[in-house]
Amino acid sequence: MNIAVWIEGAESLRLSKSPLRDITITAPSVRTMLGLPLFILASGIQNDCHAYLASLPKYTLPDHPIFHTMVCPHYMAECVIYLSLAILGAPEGLWINRTVFAALIFVASNLGVTASTTKQWYMGKFGKEKVEYRWRMIPFVF
Repeated sequence: MNIAVWIEGAESLRLSKSPLRDITITAPSVRTMLGLPLFILASGIQNDCHAYLASLPKYTLPDHPIFHTMVCPHYMAECVIYLSLAILGAPEGLWINRTVFAALIFVASNLGVTASTTKQWYMGKFGKEKVEYRWRMIPFVF
């Protein structure tokens, strides 16, 4: 993704005589008002999940409230981070940056597979009855 974003932005930098001269401060757009809170919230949730998981003894079933409904809430937070970046990085006139959105699809697919195998492992290790009611990654969807 980094190379794609670099390639996409390189042409606009080349066309500008001074990129800093083109910067203007304006009121936040609707995209910013939507994308920035999503990014901050999802980053906080992901950080909390990772801190909690790091504090657990090895091979322990997570018991934090956010893990009661999902097996991998930190994966959902990762996807929301990518979604917020796709919104924040959208070119003028569009709501989504297609390159970052493609990265979101790739990341969600990979994390979805991992969330499924994590749920299977949890059921084998801790018993089906403790895990079967939990969503893998996205509540009410997957």
